[in-house]
Amino acid sequence: MSDKASYYKCALQVNSCSYAKFRGHTPTDEKEYNQMILDKCISNNISIVGLADHGSVDTSESLRKFLTDNRIVVFPGFEISTAEKIHIVCLFSPDLKSPELNRILGSLGLTMIEKGTEVSEKSCLEIALQIEKSNGFWYAAHITGDNGILKLGKNQHIWTNEKLIAAQIPDSRDNIDPNYANIIKNKDPQYKRKKEMAYINASDVEKADDLDADNTSVLIKMSEPNFENFKMSFKDAESRIRLNSEKENNYQSSIESVTITGGYLNGFNATLSENLATIIGGRGTGKSTLINIIRYALDKQPIGKESVNEFQGMIGTNLGSSSKVELVIISNEQHGQKFKITRRYNQEPVITNMDGEALSFKIEDILPSIEIYGQNEIMEIARDKSKIREVAERLFPLEKDIETKLGVAHKALVENGNSLSELESQDMQNTSRLDELPALRTRLQFYESAGIDKNLAVVKRLSTEEGQFDAIKQLLPIKGISIPEIIAEDYENEELKAIKRDIDIYNTEVKKIIEQYTLCLKKLSKSFSEHRKAWEEKKVEYDKQLKESLTAIEGIQDKSSQEIINDYSKLIKTVEASKPLEKRQESLKKKKNEAEEKRRTLIENYKKCCDDREIMLKKNLRRINNKKLRNIVRLSIQFHQNITPVIEKLCNIQGIGVKTISGISDYHDFDSFTFASDVREGTEHLKSKYALSTNIAGKIINGLSMKDLREIEEMELEDIVLIELNVSGKYKLLKDLSKGQQCTAILNLLLLDNKDPLIIDQPEDNLDNSFIAENLVKTLRENKIKRQYILATHNANIPVFGDAEQIITMEEENGAGRIADNGLGSIDAPIVKANVINILEGGKDAFQMREAKYGI
Repeated sequence: MSDKASYYKCALQVNSCSYAKFRGHTPTDEKEYNQMILDKCISNNISIVGLADHGSVDTSESLRKFLTDNRIVVFPGFEISTAEKIHIVCLFSPDLKSPELNRILGSLGLTMIEKGTEVSEKSCLEIALQIEKSNGFWYAAHITGDNGILKLGKNQHIWTNEKLIAAQIPDSRDNIDPNYANIIKNKDPQYKRKKEMAYINASDVEKADDLDADNTSVLIKMSEPNFENFKMSFKDAESRIRLNSEKENNYQSSIESVTITGGYLNGFNATLSENLATIIGGRGTGKSTLINIIRYALDKQPIGKESVNEFQGMIGTNLGSSSKVELVIISNEQHGQKFKITRRYNQEPVITNMDGEALSFKIEDILPSIEIYGQNEIMEIARDKSKIREVAERLFPLEKDIETKLGVAHKALVENGNSLSELESQDMQNTSRLDELPALRTRLQFYESAGIDKNLAVVKRLSTEEGQFDAIKQLLPIKGISIPEIIAEDYENEELKAIKRDIDIYNTEVKKIIEQYTLCLKKLSKSFSEHRKAWEEKKVEYDKQLKESLTAIEGIQDKSSQEIINDYSKLIKTVEASKPLEKRQESLKKKKNEAEEKRRTLIENYKKCCDDREIMLKKNLRRINNKKLRNIVRLSIQFHQNITPVIEKLCNIQGIGVKTISGISDYHDFDSFTFASDVREGTEHLKSKYALSTNIAGKIINGLSMKDLREIEEMELEDIVLIELNVSGKYKLLKDLSKGQQCTAILNLLLLDNKDPLIIDQPEDNLDNSFIAENLVKTLRENKIKRQYILATHNANIPVFGDAEQIITMEEENGAGRIADNGLGSIDAPIVKANVINILEGGKDAFQMREAKYGI
């Protein structure tokens, strides 16, 4: 028994050498023809061949034996024409020998066929009954071609009969003659079937080269390529039959294998299906342990502190010291490469390639979007706005161009805010010093009115010069400039090479500019120091005059002559040093006005980028709601409405709490730019618009600086994603649902659109059986071809209705968990079916419901 179900390529209408000769294709001899057929089967990866000579069995005997001896599974059979002249192909078990097949052929009234074109006396449905009694299988051949059931017409009673389960179409479902398109899609009222037809490609193979064409074979999923599994696959064609044209090259990531050494699951080793793998077993057999050990290997922490503590305790108990887990990963992110992740207990994961070389990759480098959820963990998502948004937003990713433009626009806005803050800081310092000037000048006027300045002419001149030196010193830059270098790769493309050359020129020129600037600044600083020193030396020459000045004046009130000279000198130096600040003030004001003007443009540009993002998200949202969520769940977005960061900032103001600003929290369509503008409008405006008290509105206005307001404007507020579940025909918001309904809504989203695996422990927790049997498994069936699902479950509906490619049956033996004997396989294996019935809740009921639904 195979560990899992896989697709096998089946060519179901291969003719013998004699028929090829009859149709004008003449190889040298039969052996050559047989060898050519075998070679093409091997080169095209065809595992199963259906032999279908027209009305003949014996002519295919040598080809049958040759293919069988070379390990190609052969279903012997024939093509015949019914009384209605409908061509059908009949196939049988490899166990049936030619004499038995001839007896069946004879029972259909076709014993003397020479060219395979005679018509049976029996009707199609009579033949169908006979084939059924012989445990065979039949399908309607070339239905839109000559002698096809649809082209012949007037055969609705056969087409709609439940005995007809499969039909051959000449190409893909989309490339069908428009005359028959509605019938194929089951939309024609006269041909409407209760159960949809299983469509296959199986064009007549008359020469070996025909096998190269996609329309000569079909993909059929089985755990083993045998006749019983083959027939069973047609009972669930939606899951198990796929045309070559429908084969999706999804290249999803998958956990290919799990190996555990030590601990409760010591010796566990399994290769997993890349589609749907379910883990079943009685309680305590290690299902949850297996999920958690995989989680541990991937270093994925559960949601919620309590869950983390439980997880860590479980790992300590069930893995423990000297234990390790190894996962072989196929990574979509790394273009289908294989990696091995090894994690030993209490150590970090190690990632190697398949040659054992340790790599610098992290888990997120190879499985960036893997999702793992333990029991009841899905409920934690429903309580967290950010988690809900993360789960939903991966369904409608933004185009890279929009993300890039938005990022650039936001960065420019933040840089503008930083520039304004720096200018405001400089302005504040400048203003503070300028504010002192009027008082200083008034004090100087006092000295002048007292005539003291005439006796202190030398002091005045020297102090003025010293103040001017100080003013120049303030103008000199403290440090050099920094211009970032552009780092570019080496390219093969000529245009990119040209850009790279210009980048190199840019870097060279920028380096020269920095060096030149540094040299200029160094020269200027040296010049200042030298001339200041020279001035200091000359200043000594005036010591005699300074002493005379000191004796020339008398003290004033309680100040001595020395104190007066010191004060007068300081006043002059300070006033002179401050004179450039007046010009600087004008420059700062101009720069601020320019930055504020530019900010208005940057804000509008950022808003336009947000508009583009919203338009794209709305478009994606309509697609998701219409095509993927199937009216079970509905998503909507409140753009930038998670205003938690704004509330937290406001609550930093003394005297403000969450309750006092509930009017802001509850405000519909909050906009950060508008709010900042509202604050600038004043108390009454803010109070009125956001239902605040006068006191609170005043505290907000007094508590927020211009920098704070810009920071609010620059907050990239998260969207709020609203999830609604269709309950009895009416949509209800997530917050208004029961726990089970919340899990139902979240789970619908988790199952969709991700190239990395989804692993869930007991997804049926808090879900009702009707949802599992109808909605959950429908999504699994539709998406498992594009994504790996690994689910531990007690509920039979998931593996049975989900048509799991692999069921892993766990059991406990001698106090440890293990895979049961013959415990790996697909639902079409009898032992696996028995395990499901005996172990899972609702096992027998699930199979009975499946039989009623699919006829299995």
